[in-house]
Amino acid sequence: MNVRGDRIRAERMRRGWRQEDLGRRAGCSRSIVADLENGRNRESAKLPGIAKALGVSLTWLETGKGRKTPLASTEAPYVSADSLEDVAEQMLSKGPDEVWRLVQLLLTTAR
Repeated sequence: MNVRGDRIRAERMRRGWRQEDLGRRAGCSRSIVADLENGRNRESAKLPGIAKALGVSLTWLETGKGRKTPLASTEAPYVSADSLEDVAEQMLSKGPDEVWRLVQLLLTTAR
């Protein structure tokens, strides 16, 4: 039983990402993601990056305890992306309420 790997896989699949997608966002290889998901890699310095890419707290990712989502930081950007497609994908992963908030903000500021 690999509950940490199951949490990584479930969060990745919930976003519709391949292992390659998560690896790219987390700054690691697909094989590291696969090893973590399958329990072949117990200790990894890549876990903080994976947690950040998935938008979950590191404590929750490792243990399944505590807050699933990290507390918002005023210093960290809400969305950081290299392209409009990445922005769209990240916003969609935040849920329909956040997407609607963004649309309203864009319509308001475009006037």
